[in-house]
Amino acid sequence: MKRQPPRNVVFDVGNVLLSWDPRAILREHLAPAADLELHRRAIFDHPDWVELDRGTLDEAEAILRFAGRTAAPLDLVQRLVQASKSSLTPMPESLALLEELHRESVELYCLSNMSHGTWDHLRPRHEFWGRFRGIVISAQVGTVKPEPAIYRHLLDSYALEPGETVFLDDRPENVEGGRRAGMRAFVFEGAAQARALLFEGLWSR
Repeated sequence: MKRQPPRNVVFDVGNVLLSWDPRAILREHLAPAADLELHRRAIFDHPDWVELDRGTLDEAEAILRFAGRTAAPLDLVQRLVQASKSSLTPMPESLALLEELHRESVELYCLSNMSHGTWDHLRPRHEFWGRFRGIVISAQVGTVKPEPAIYRHLLDSYALEPGETVFLDDRPENVEGGRRAGMRAFVFEGAAQARALLFEGLWSR
């Protein structure tokens, strides 16, 4: 039976609203003999990627660092970074859930670790950003999930009551950060699971 959803719902972006698969990017752009895991660790899973998301590392400098660590041609690394933006494609069932919550007058927010370059790429390409009452992008505020400061920024900026706010993120460490901030936070496992949480009262238990 459908129940009253929470007052506020906060969405992550990568693998919640838009698909994100670094290994697929590497498989598409690297030669078959290339070491995919080495490139993944040196680029997408490296602390420099976090600093891109924090907004403290310039994209051009990051590309030079990635190329230096991997010994890959600069133009290849540039294509990988561009693909990290263009490969972020909509997840239809998640966007349908977003629309359903909007129709129910739930206050919607976005909290994402994202570089300036990625945000500049994505913002003009999708209309669903307009459904959010507030959007917090890590590079714009100088802190990333799961650091406490980014959750405080979200809650304080929009005067959100943590206990009335559900946070959905695909990364357990980010969910734990949301819980420490007082929100009702859950690992996103798909739109059907999220819909059950929000409309069957599971979020409040």
